[in-house]
Amino acid sequence: MDKFETFYQSLTKNEFQIVSKLKEIVSIFPSLKEKISYSVPYYFKNSRICFIWPASIKPGPKAGVQFGFCNGYLINDKHNILEKENRKQVYCITYHHPNQINKSLLIEYLENAIAIDESLFSKNK
Repeated sequence: MDKFETFYQSLTKNEFQIVSKLKEIVSIFPSLKEKISYSVPYYFKNSRICFIWPASIKPGPKAGVQFGFCNGYLINDKHNILEKENRKQVYCITYHHPNQINKSLLIEYLENAIAIDESLFSKNK
């Protein structure tokens, strides 16, 4: 069984619905490559941009599904939706139901995260 099958088989029905909706939104950005890291899907361009972490996969959130931005501290959080918790760099949005996902808002934040990745990468050249 591959890593993706293992991931999907670990999910509750609700988590599966949330994860599917989030993956659908991420798939709008064909430049992002999906890879399983720490048992969950991460999305890369030049570096890690974001991840989807359901509560069923430890040591994830206690409940729901987290959509995490690896460089979340650099994102313009003008809607004040990012959860900083006790982290310095990775910020998340936790979803408990598929209907909570605001597609246009998530796309806006993803576009910002991808632009950050591109600017960090161009500085390193």
